[in-house]
Amino acid sequence: MTGLTRENPTTIAYVVKCYLSNAISTLELQTWAADVAGSGAAHPDYLLDLTTFDAPRFHVYEALGFSPSRTFSAEENDAIYGIAYLRDREVYESVDKARALQALHQNPSVRT
Repeated sequence: MTGLTRENPTTIAYVVKCYLSNAISTLELQTWAADVAGSGAAHPDYLLDLTTFDAPRFHVYEALGFSPSRTFSAEENDAIYGIAYLRDREVYESVDKARALQALHQNPSVRT
């Protein structure tokens, strides 16, 4: 899987954004990490740490060993919160539910 390194963090930045916005749970983060680590493909060592990660969410960067950077557009950002709303998760940011769901509808690529 690509996008998991400091040099190319696109995938892990998306996963962390989903995690910090409460679109995915800690168990889902752990399961995703275990699936990627168990896929047989080369992967960063931090994925093994994520399989058992159970600290407060903001400590996820410590488990990674770096802060993955990826620029999300305002619509993509809102769409990620739309995922959280669709899943009946608590949203801690002041993102309007209707706006977030509309952004998700207009940006279906955010779901993958």
